[in-house]
Amino acid sequence: MRLNPRKIVTAATATALAAALPVTVAMSKGDAQGSELSGTSTSNAQVFSAAARPMEDMDGPIYGDGDLTAFDAIEEIGEDQSAYVPYCDNRATLTATLNHDFAEVQRVNQPIDQNRSVELWASDVMGTWTAVYNRADGVACVVSSGTGWEHQDSPLALLETEEILPARS
Repeated sequence: MRLNPRKIVTAATATALAAALPVTVAMSKGDAQGSELSGTSTSNAQVFSAAARPMEDMDGPIYGDGDLTAFDAIEEIGEDQSAYVPYCDNRATLTATLNHDFAEVQRVNQPIDQNRSVELWASDVMGTWTAVYNRADGVACVVSSGTGWEHQDSPLALLETEEILPARS
């Protein structure tokens, strides 16, 4: 049996990204000693501090069945955020990072109510994907991310499987 070097490199890259993505995208700066939340409002801490990292799926998604309103309460964005709050930033900054750092491109933009939408960004090169929630105020938040994306995958089906969008009837 002959091993395909491209598949080995792709698998190694995906594994490395799976470890790096939460650190690079989902976390932002904390205080100098890392022991206390820096710049986090009480409401954000109450909503998101139950898990060690906000993107961990401890007891099911915090936004279960398409309810993304918890992300609307996040007031700090970008470098002002605590490490215990899902990563949010101006949409242009966040999507430029996804494209530059992970070679991800937008696969779908699904409008939801009140001038909000959910996008799926994915990379055929790296095999990564990122679900992004766009708030009405122009702020975008990383809702979920993963590896194993393949070009023929359905972006809407992935968003439904991850319970970011409600399943279609």
